[in-house]
Amino acid sequence: MTPEELRRRYGQTWIISPAVAGGWYAVRRTALSVPAQEHGLSEIRCGTNPAELARHLEEETRLEQRPWQRIPTNRDRTS
Repeated sequence: MTPEELRRRYGQTWIISPAVAGGWYAVRRTALSVPAQEHGLSEIRCGTNPAELARHLEEETRLEQRPWQRIPTNRDRTS
């Protein structure tokens, strides 16, 4: 996958850039809520090349589409 293909596919949700020390990274354009983070979503994903980053962003897309179940927190465990 080329950097341009990566930006076309994921650029509405992610800001995609080459990393200074090599590799690529993507940062979400909007911050995630606490429940979204507890659901396992990430605000930043990295890859050694555009193809690896695309695989990570596809994982994020799959997570976003899964039904959300409330994940128990430490607060729940101590109650």
